[in-house]
Amino acid sequence: MGIQGKILIIDDEPEALENCRRILSRLDYDCLTERDSWRAVERLERERPGLVLTDLRMPGLDGIGVLNAAKGLDPEIQVVLLTAYSSVETAVMSLRKGAFDYLTKPFSSAQLEDVTRRAFGERLEIGPQAGLERGLSKPVRPAAPSAFRCDPIIGESAAMKRVGELIRKVAPTSSNILIYGESGTGKEVIAKTIHSLSSRKDKPFVAMDCGTLSKELAGSELFGHVKGAFTGALQDKEGHFELADGGTLFLDEVSNLSLDVQATLLRVIQERKFKRVGGNKETNVDVRLIVASNENLQDAYRKGKFREDLYHRFNEFSIKLPALRNRQEDILHFANFFLAKTTAELDKDVPGFEDGVLQTFLQYTWPGNLREFRNVVRRAVLLTPPGEKINSSSLPWEINNTDPIAGNGHDIKTITAHPAMPKKELDLKDAASRAEYETIMAVLQQVNFNKKKAAEMLNIDRKTLYNKIKNFQE
Repeated sequence: MGIQGKILIIDDEPEALENCRRILSRLDYDCLTERDSWRAVERLERERPGLVLTDLRMPGLDGIGVLNAAKGLDPEIQVVLLTAYSSVETAVMSLRKGAFDYLTKPFSSAQLEDVTRRAFGERLEIGPQAGLERGLSKPVRPAAPSAFRCDPIIGESAAMKRVGELIRKVAPTSSNILIYGESGTGKEVIAKTIHSLSSRKDKPFVAMDCGTLSKELAGSELFGHVKGAFTGALQDKEGHFELADGGTLFLDEVSNLSLDVQATLLRVIQERKFKRVGGNKETNVDVRLIVASNENLQDAYRKGKFREDLYHRFNEFSIKLPALRNRQEDILHFANFFLAKTTAELDKDVPGFEDGVLQTFLQYTWPGNLREFRNVVRRAVLLTPPGEKINSSSLPWEINNTDPIAGNGHDIKTITAHPAMPKKELDLKDAASRAEYETIMAVLQQVNFNKKKAAEMLNIDRKTLYNKIKNFQE
C-alpha cells in the first residue's frame, strides 16, 4: 500500500502528538508533527499537506489562528480541530470559519481514523490532479461517516447531574466501570469524560465495539496477532489492549463477546499480561477498563450467557444512563445543539424551530435516543428552505404520529414527498434503521433522486445505496 496522503499534526503536548502520529501512520499516511504553532505555519507553506490536525488551545498561535493561516494559504487544505474544551460555540465557530470537523479529547483511534478518511474523501471533489498537488498521493474512496455519532455534551437534567456527580467521584480512582444504557444514550461520551478526569488523561483512550465482531476476530482485535496466525494475517498487528496501554480501554456492547473470548479476557485482567493470537510472548499491560452494555449482565450470567467472575471484575463501579425520554429538560438543549452543528456542517441558514416542532420533540419517546435525535434534526435541516424555521412537515412520520406511506414497487421515484418506511411491526431495534432511511430519503429528495449525487453526499458508494434502498422496500 502506498502513502495515502500528507498530514500535519500540531499539538504542544508531546504524548498527544505521538499518539495521533502512531495511529495514522499505521494507515500509511505521511504524518508530519510540530509542537510549535508558528513553526507549523511555516511548514504549511513548504509541505502543503492535504490535512491539518491542530490542537485548539496552544501557546502562541491557537488552533483558530492555524485554521485561518491554512485557509489563507490554500482553501482546499482540510483542517480538523482537537479540543478538550468542547462547546456549542467552539464547534460552530470553527466549522463556520472553514474547519472540516472537530474532535473532543480524549477521542478514540476509530474516531481519528474516521475523520481523517472523510477529510481526504472530501478532497476528491476537487479532482484527482488537484489532490495530488495538495498532499493527496492517490484517490481514496470516501469512508462512510459516523452517521449516528453523538456529540460530546452530557446534558443539564437532574438525572444527568447525578451522573456527573458519580463521574467526578469515580474518575480519579482505578476502578473498572460498567455503564448501562439504551443504544444511543451516550455511553462512550461518559467513558471519555471519565478518562479525561482521571490520572490517565494524557494516555490513550481506545474504544472497541464488541457488537460488530465475530468470534474469530474478537481475539485478534482485543489482543492483536502475529503474522501467519490465521488466513489473512499478513503482518503483525497490535490489539486494542496494546494500543490502550497506560490509558483506558472502552468495550461497548461487551455482552456480545463469546464465552471463549470472555475466558481469555478474564485472564488478561487478572494477570495484567496477554499474548497475541498465534504468539508465545507475554506482554505486560496496564489499562483501565470501562465497559458498556444495553443488556443487564447480571441477568446474562444467570442465564449462562456471561461469565459471573468476569461480571464482578467489570462491576467494581456502575453507572446507569437514563433514556432521553426520561430527561425532558435536556431535549431542547440538544435540539439547539444539533441544529447549530448541522447548519454549520451544511453551511445552511436555518434559524430555528417552530414552537410546534419543539413541542413535538418534548412529546416523542425517542427510542433511538441521542443518535436518533441528531439524525432527525439533520434530516429536517436538509428539507427546510434557507432562511425558514423547521416546521412539522420536515419531521419523520413516526415523530409526527402520521400514517406511513409505503413506496410503490421498487422505483424510488414513486415515493411521495413525505416518504416513510413500508408499514411493519416496529420495536427499538428498528430505530437506527428508520433514522438511516429518513436521512437517505432526505438526501435523495434534495438531489432530485439522482442516486450518484446522493451517494456522494452520504459518503457511501452507489452499490451500498442501491442495496439499502432495496432493503427498505422489501
